[in-house]
Parts: sequence; C-alpha cells; structure tokens
Amino acid sequence: MNIRNDLGWLTIVLLLLTGLITVLIVGAALIRTIRLLRDRRQEQLAAAPRRALLAFVAEGGEEGSEELLAISPRAWRAVEPAAVALLGKVRGDAHRALAEVFEQRGAARRAVAQLRHRDAVHRARAAETLGHLGRPDVIDAIHPLLDDKSPEVRMVAARALGAIGSPASAAPLLAALSRRQMPAHLIAFDLSRIGAGAVPALQAALSDAEPSVRATALNALGLIGSIGSVTAITELLDSESHPDVRLAALTSLGRLGGRSSIAPLRAALDPARTPGLRAAAARSLGEVGGREAAEVLGTLLADPDYHVAHEAAQGLRRLGVPGRRRLQEIAEGVPAGPGAAHARQALALLDLDEGGDQP
Repeated sequence: MNIRNDLGWLTIVLLLLTGLITVLIVGAALIRTIRLLRDRRQEQLAAAPRRALLAFVAEGGEEGSEELLAISPRAWRAVEPAAVALLGKVRGDAHRALAEVFEQRGAARRAVAQLRHRDAVHRARAAETLGHLGRPDVIDAIHPLLDDKSPEVRMVAARALGAIGSPASAAPLLAALSRRQMPAHLIAFDLSRIGAGAVPALQAALSDAEPSVRATALNALGLIGSIGSVTAITELLDSESHPDVRLAALTSLGRLGGRSSIAPLRAALDPARTPGLRAAAARSLGEVGGREAAEVLGTLLADPDYHVAHEAAQGLRRLGVPGRRRLQEIAEGVPAGPGAAHARQALALLDLDEGGDQP
C-alpha cells in the first residue's frame, strides 16, 4: 500500500515538473518571439528615417532638415541610437546641421534628464548624446557620472567630457583617477582633447600625491604638445622617485620635442639609472630628432645593455638622412665595434621601410 502511495506521489511530482519545464520552454520561446517581433517593428520604423538621415548627411546638412523634424516621435526613438552614432562620426557643416536637428527635437533636454535614469544604459546613452552635441553648458550634470557605479557609464562620461572640451572638466577627470579605477590612458586621451585649456590643471596635477594622477597628467601634456611645460616636466624628473611617473615624464619629453628636451633626456641616460629608464630616454631622443640627438644616440649603440642600444639604433632609424649616415658609419667601422650589429639591423629595417614606400 505504501509503495503504491509513494509511486502515486512520485508520478504527480514528475507530472508537475514536466508541466513546469514545458511552461518555461514555451515562455522562453514566447519572450524570444516577442523580442524578435519588437526588433523587427523597430527596424521597420527606423528604415525610412535612417535613409533620410544618411541623405541629410551626404548633402552636408544643406537640405532635408524639415523631413527629419517631421519624423514621428515613435519613429525617431527607433532611429535615435543610429542618429547618435552618426552624430559622433560626421564633422564640419554636416555635424552642425545634424546637431541643430537634435536640438530642435529636444534631444539635449531629454538627455540631461536621462543622466539621472536608474538604468545604466540610459545614463550612458544620454552622456554620449550630450558629448556628441558638444554642449559645454551641461558639463556640471555630466561630472557626477565620473563616480557612477557602472564602469561603462564612467568611461562614456569621460569620453563625453573630452568631446565637449571644456577646461572646467580637466580637474574632475583627473580627480576621477584617484576616486575610481578609471583607465589612465582613456583619461589622458580625453584630457588631450580638451587641449591647451587643460594645461593649467595638468601642470598643477604634477604635484598630486597620487602617482597615477601625475603620470596621467604628464601623458596628457605630451599628447597636447604643451612645449611650455618642458621646464615643469624637467623639474619633476629631477625629484620624482616613482618609476612609472619618471617613464611618463621621459615619454612626454619625447613627444614635445625641441632642443629644451634634449638636456633632461641626456641626464636620464646616466649609467646609474635603471636600464628601463635609460631605454625610454633613448627612445624619446629618437622622437626629438636633430643632429645633437643623433650624436648622442650614436654613442649609445655600444651600450652594454641590449635594450638601451636597441632603442638608440631604432631612434637613429627614425631620424632620416642624418640617422642613416650615423648607422652606416657604425655598421661599416673597421674593426667592427660593439654597436655594429644593432646598426646593421636598423639599416636592414630602414631598407625595408623605404622599399615598402616604392610603387
């Protein structure tokens, strides 16, 4: 009797489980079908507006704005993600004209409101839109997103602030490095997009307590091309102890170029320095260029450290005719000196480079 009862209960449980699994499978299929239908409807809604957008941009924004403004709100919502992406790609008159369409459709106003949306996708999309529109009047609303709980939102906010290019965003971008784990290379690039207006904040950041902030400020100054910062970078290099910051300083001096960069780079080649730092200084000298740099690099081909000698040879390779001449002198020396192998390798690569430029 007990066995029959147990079998009966087991049958009921199995039937219930089978029914539940069937419901879940049907439900998942139904949800997928609904999503496919919704996506198809959205695609159909966006088709005509997308064609109008592309035609508008192709004409440089001279014709077609009335057609874009006449698009129904529902159809515009369907095409807006594509329109935002297009806004970030076009330049000149087409960008200005498309931005004006966004403004007239109230996209900027809606985007500002969406910056506080509970969904991260909406917050990120809003910041992206405002960045592409280049609205400096909304940076105070975007700055808090640098501390957003979503890493994606933080990165989009940083890109948006870089695109807007307001000097007032330089300090918040630098501060975000120490408060949040933001990619330093991303922040440096966004700061460089701000341009000369960011230089005062970047120079002030050279004395920041955080090494990552100092290094990022140095990289941004190099990307901007702030020649006037060479003195400040040299002074930092004399007192800095953190290896990453010293490396960033040497890299920036190479990017900035000019005769004023040569003296601190030569000082960094002192044999008492670490091989990695000396190799970075050699690489930066190659970027600075000029006859004086070529002479210094030529002596480094005999350096006992492979990486220093290699970077010196590659630096000469980038110096054009003066560099080739110096490499040939070292490669053809009799007897062959310790730097001959590096010189021959650089010359071979130089021949390949020049051969690739020929038709």
